[in-house]
Amino acid sequence: MVRTLGYLPIPAAALDVARLREPIALCIVDLQQNGEALRTARAVRAQCPDAVVIAIADPERPATSADAIRAGVFDVLPRPASSRDLEALIANAREQASLAARHSRDGAPEPAPYGIVGTSAAMRLVLDLVHRAAAGRCGILIVGERGTGREMIARAIHEHAPDPAVPFVKVDCSDSAADVELELFGVAAGRGGSADRRHLERVGPGCRLLKAHGGILFLENVVALPSRAQGRLVRVLRDREVFLSTQRDPVSLDIRPIASIDGAVDAAVDDGRLRPDLFERLSLVRVDVPALRHRREDIPVLATHFLKQLCQANGRPLKTLTRPALTLLSALPWRGNAPELRSLLERLVLLVPHGLIRLEDVLAHTKLEGTVSPMGVDATLRQARARFERDYIAAVLQHQHGRIPDAARVLGIQRTNLYRKMRRLNLTRGRSSRES
Repeated sequence: MVRTLGYLPIPAAALDVARLREPIALCIVDLQQNGEALRTARAVRAQCPDAVVIAIADPERPATSADAIRAGVFDVLPRPASSRDLEALIANAREQASLAARHSRDGAPEPAPYGIVGTSAAMRLVLDLVHRAAAGRCGILIVGERGTGREMIARAIHEHAPDPAVPFVKVDCSDSAADVELELFGVAAGRGGSADRRHLERVGPGCRLLKAHGGILFLENVVALPSRAQGRLVRVLRDREVFLSTQRDPVSLDIRPIASIDGAVDAAVDDGRLRPDLFERLSLVRVDVPALRHRREDIPVLATHFLKQLCQANGRPLKTLTRPALTLLSALPWRGNAPELRSLLERLVLLVPHGLIRLEDVLAHTKLEGTVSPMGVDATLRQARARFERDYIAAVLQHQHGRIPDAARVLGIQRTNLYRKMRRLNLTRGRSSRES
């Protein structure tokens, strides 16, 4: 039989999809009527491409379920399907249909300011600082872990400058000492002839410093720049003039330095990895970029943004994340920040066969920090379910900062039931706050 949203059950043979006045949003087919049900599923998908079709099948007939998936069925529930499972799947299907319809209208992923995705209070402070600092010419130090978007912040400053057409030249200071110094200055220290009495620094034609004239020189991971090269750079920034190795007269060199650093700045100065005089010229404005785990409210929108990009880049139909999956993603530690999140989502885009990425899919491709080790293939179904339940409840508790009422609401259970599950699974609430 076939059930259309808002209608009573209708025999598959009696349903003429082409004559329906209203488009079908959701259709549930019973695969007991194998031939008729599959023909109806195909007709619904052909007539209403945005419709979500769910099938109910006998678990002892896997071939029937496989035929249904090939016919475009969204998901298959084993018979007898519980009302709870059916309601959850319908809710997920409705959510996906709504998101898919909106994405088809929107087309490409939504543009983000300077490519920076996030509306949290922490990121609003960063963007406000970008706006205010971009108009000047002083040095800027961007502090943040790898993967937090330090280069994107530097490019945002460049884009928001009075003249965004000026050069933006990047130098990765993590290259080998000799290579990065030669790339930056064009000639080795003390080479290319003697300077005049003012001891101006000498550079070679085509070097990065000359290319950055009038614009921004972005020094990525500046603490990796050798001490001698740091001293030469200080002289260039101080004098604002250099000698070219090919001519006798000095030339002006107007550069705005922006540098990024990973880790504690004071420690880098104290242990000699960053010269104090260079630090002074770079740190007139300091931008601290928060780690992804410190702005968790941005993770759902960032994950959705990445997912749309990755589906397009890999030529896959648009996939969507369920709310429980987004809750779990928001609770993970993300020590690798945005690149780690993007890598996980790319695996999910490539390996999850259905259009809706569920919590189970996320758990299957990642390991929750601080939880039990992944189960082996010899684990029983009861053990796998217990691990899944424990991992998910722990993630929700972490995401809700230990607030039991909020966690129970997300889980869709009563507060007393959550307390019982926590005692049974030996879970604590973690960081707790006053319940209201």
